[in-house]
Amino acid sequence: MNEPSLDSLPQSLASWRRYSSTEGSPLPWQLWDKLKPWLTEKGYHPWEVAGDMLNAFPPRAHSGIRSPDGFVYSLPHIPMNEVWFSAIKAIHWPARTSDHRDVVIRLIRKGDEGQEHLEVLRTLAKGERAFHAGNRCVPLLEELHLGDMTFAVFPFLADRVDSPWFYDFGEVFDFLIQALEGISYLHENLVAHLDIDIDNFLFNFASAKRCTGTITSIRTFRVLMRRIAEFRKRETFRSHFPVRYYLADMELCVRFAPESEPALRKVVGLPVTRVGIDPSKYGRDLVPEMAISEPYCPFRADMWQFGNMMHYMFQPSAGLLPELYALVDALKCPDPAGRPTAAQALERVRLLRAQTPAGVMSEQVPFALEIDDGNGRSSLCIPTITNEMLGLCL
Repeated sequence: MNEPSLDSLPQSLASWRRYSSTEGSPLPWQLWDKLKPWLTEKGYHPWEVAGDMLNAFPPRAHSGIRSPDGFVYSLPHIPMNEVWFSAIKAIHWPARTSDHRDVVIRLIRKGDEGQEHLEVLRTLAKGERAFHAGNRCVPLLEELHLGDMTFAVFPFLADRVDSPWFYDFGEVFDFLIQALEGISYLHENLVAHLDIDIDNFLFNFASAKRCTGTITSIRTFRVLMRRIAEFRKRETFRSHFPVRYYLADMELCVRFAPESEPALRKVVGLPVTRVGIDPSKYGRDLVPEMAISEPYCPFRADMWQFGNMMHYMFQPSAGLLPELYALVDALKCPDPAGRPTAAQALERVRLLRAQTPAGVMSEQVPFALEIDDGNGRSSLCIPTITNEMLGLCL
């Protein structure tokens, strides 16, 4: 057996999350390097870091194109070999199987920590429910057990579903409907996500050649500007393959038993406190009721988060589709009882899509690109970037 020394690994889920979070501490790849012999024995070959050690790439011993697995598509004009993984968090790591499928392995449970997360995945992300059309959970392919830890194996999917930006409002409606289908499915099964934002949506594309990343230097800013210039050409992308969106990262979720009293399906405070994360590290805009000590409905909190995400993405579109932005206002209602449920919001978006004239559906969607600066959300509205600025980067 090639199991690593358990004493050499972080001793809690919180310490796995914090690993490499301070200056001078070991990098995530060094932690996963300890697991490499164990994972390799099970047929999973961890990706390797290169250069600045902050991005991981398919292992050289198993290089080449990933095997078709039914989870992702590619396009002829976008090379599939341009793929990498941001290696800045130790809680998960990419790997390539012996038959060249690409996956992401994530620590879900350690001891009693993460048990609810694991049970939700076992209930919704595997078995018959994983095949339900409205279920947008990322499928759970396998569980790996090491001591008191459970690792989940997921298909490797693309992040930043808003990059490249939406070609027209037809693509916007497709995203919103699929996202609300996923949230509705969770809520129907009495699961609240409690961490809904654009970075927790994934989709079924194979290449990483898209505009993602943090502006950390003039060089990367210029690269970003070059990518933005490409996207302003408004070329089609999602129309070339059947896009499927997924809602990922369920670690903050809460689940209620079917026999529970509906009026008692409540939580208190910030969701991160239930998983041992410092509340000051909560990187989301605060749902109003999270700031008070009274119990609140987590399902209504999900809807506020979804509306808040829509606000940042589509506020520049309010003039073109005022009815869509009216939904944003309703979802962000300060009174939780005034917010539409996921099912109601889904019905409303479907109706709005059916009623929107073809001329509007084909309109260009105003850009609203968000970039994480490391200190929270900052919104960069692309139309404010001048052609002169873009010219400096081309």
